[in-house]
Amino acid sequence: MSRVGGRQRLDGRPTSSMQSAVQRWLLPVRRLYWHLMKRDETFPAIIFTDDGWIMASPPPLTAQDLREKIVASYADTAGALGWSIGDHEVYHCELESGEHFGEYVAGLDGSTNSFVHSATPGAEERIAHNLQTLIAADEGPLTVLAADCRRRGIPFFPRVRMNSHYVIDPAHPGYGRFRRGRPNLLIGRPGERLPEGSLEWAIRTGKDYAFAEVRQYMETVICETFECFDVDGVELDFMRHPGWFRIEEAQANAYLMTDLVRRVRSRLRARESARGRRQWLIVRVPPTLADSLRTGLDVTAWIDEDLVDIVVVGGGFIPFETPVAEFVEAARGCDCRIYGCIEATRYIDDRHLRALASRWYEDGADGVYLYNFFTMSRDWNGRIFAELAEPERMARHDKIYGTDSAGPVSPVEGHSGGFRYASPSTQLPVTLQPDFQGVGPCIVVRVTDDLVQALNEKAIDSCNLAIRLSSQDSSTVADHHRLEVALNGEPLPWEQARVQVGGWSRLQIPPLFWADYPTYPQSVEQETTLVEFDVSAPPLRHGVNKVEIGLASTESEPLVVEGVEICITYKEQG
Repeated sequence: MSRVGGRQRLDGRPTSSMQSAVQRWLLPVRRLYWHLMKRDETFPAIIFTDDGWIMASPPPLTAQDLREKIVASYADTAGALGWSIGDHEVYHCELESGEHFGEYVAGLDGSTNSFVHSATPGAEERIAHNLQTLIAADEGPLTVLAADCRRRGIPFFPRVRMNSHYVIDPAHPGYGRFRRGRPNLLIGRPGERLPEGSLEWAIRTGKDYAFAEVRQYMETVICETFECFDVDGVELDFMRHPGWFRIEEAQANAYLMTDLVRRVRSRLRARESARGRRQWLIVRVPPTLADSLRTGLDVTAWIDEDLVDIVVVGGGFIPFETPVAEFVEAARGCDCRIYGCIEATRYIDDRHLRALASRWYEDGADGVYLYNFFTMSRDWNGRIFAELAEPERMARHDKIYGTDSAGPVSPVEGHSGGFRYASPSTQLPVTLQPDFQGVGPCIVVRVTDDLVQALNEKAIDSCNLAIRLSSQDSSTVADHHRLEVALNGEPLPWEQARVQVGGWSRLQIPPLFWADYPTYPQSVEQETTLVEFDVSAPPLRHGVNKVEIGLASTESEPLVVEGVEICITYKEQG
């Protein structure tokens, strides 16, 4: 390790301003090269992911179970599959460089605190038993999955969680000896007092990549996944969970993470040459370029230096508020694909998925990355792939465009703090104050459907604007509140509003979706108040729609707006 000009390098070589100047000069040359070459290597438009849920299945787990319940679930699609190798430096696959689940814990006492397995008692013993059985019988789950995906023509890659902030007792088998034995390498220093509920407190037990030992360890683990297994690349998942440096040092230390990505890329290219086929480096990063850099990831530099092949934007928690277009612009002229991310615990209704995919394709994105959909049925996967992979097929299908909420900055705990740390502020929730004079909050909802043409062709059945109010306001909103609502400057008469206090439903993923296979979206009754207006085009329009909301009476109590959505329903196609 050397220190030159205040900068540390993992390989001991000094950074060079001349080297940076050369890289800047080569950038337009590299982009022109890719443009002229027009590389024809394609990657599936839909990336499915799996978090290793099957390893907690009741023993005995066999290689045939992996083939039938995981690989076969995607055999009817032309999508790619990413499989998580483990969490918290405890791996549920046959890596030699990492700790096998249960390997260094006697008795596997799952009674100590672990958010990961608290809802599935006994998971610890099942994971450990299944892993050892698969290693003994079939070399291990990663070997089996890679081979069967190759046989079925499914691009397959391991997914490496770059950090984890789950709430886990150090004595729990899921905590891992890397952190247990090296507390000095964590974001929170031994003996340090941090305000409970703060972002710093939430990510304190994560690895700190400012330390060379952390980066060297992760480089070894990452590279083993593609150097020792017949895969199509590797994903560095920075969104499970965000937070890799101390918050006050994160942006300044971004060069260290870039150096790690550069090293992984170099070894991946060597493997690509040896295999004779492309090896893809995928990264999943925070939902904006600014938030990525703020947290220590210089994604723009990664794209400019041709270090990454695919950038997955965001964790999928605020997809309607995620500016995928700015990543597309950053990658313009480069051989780097951009994918938008959807999280199943946020959206699983087909109408939301279509709306998000349609927006991202209009922005120039290359595809959609589905996270936490891993126990959905084979039929669901096939149908969703067929729709989301083809923008033209979605054009005349029902959609719901909406808004998202990033949640409070404090109090937070563990992984929820990591997600909030990496997320920008969002439009909602917003409190409507009765004593406010003037124009109220203006909520922006973007629509990609060609509404005028669809109406002219009489293809649309209905369009409506829905405003979702907090459940704490539900008992009084219908009788004591009136909203003043305008869509793109045109007032919507309150007398024509439909107000529903609870009793309406929404499709959601089952609570224990990771423990059952297959799972299906289920209708869940909501407690919040829904205010709906029928609308047409105009005032509804393609592109940005502005929804102004206010309270009609100064004597009303404040109301909290939690969501705004525009639903477009098409007539059945003959």
